[in-house]
Amino acid sequence: MLCADLVEVCWLGQGGAEHAAIANLEDISPQGASVLLDVAPAVGTAVRVRCLRGDFIGHVTYCRPEPDYGHSVGIQFAGGSRWSPRKYRPRHLLDPRSLAPAPPPRAELR
Repeated sequence: MLCADLVEVCWLGQGGAEHAAIANLEDISPQGASVLLDVAPAVGTAVRVRCLRGDFIGHVTYCRPEPDYGHSVGIQFAGGSRWSPRKYRPRHLLDPRSLAPAPPPRAELR
């Protein structure tokens, strides 16, 4: 699901230093999410994504620089940490399938 909302992402950096940053949530699914961050956590880093109605635990699967936007960070949720619209509904949520054109009307058979 495509979405837009602000969340907090927390992780431990090298040497055990705690990091927390506000991120823009770009998309979310039961298995994971993509966020835009100003900082770049390393791939494999365990993270906690905090939102209004709960937390999601996972790890960083990719981190790519985005010119003018920071870093696009992929997060795979772990264990029992799964997203559903009932658990947390981002402020702006769009199912891309809803944008698909309607099938053409079927011709009537005579």
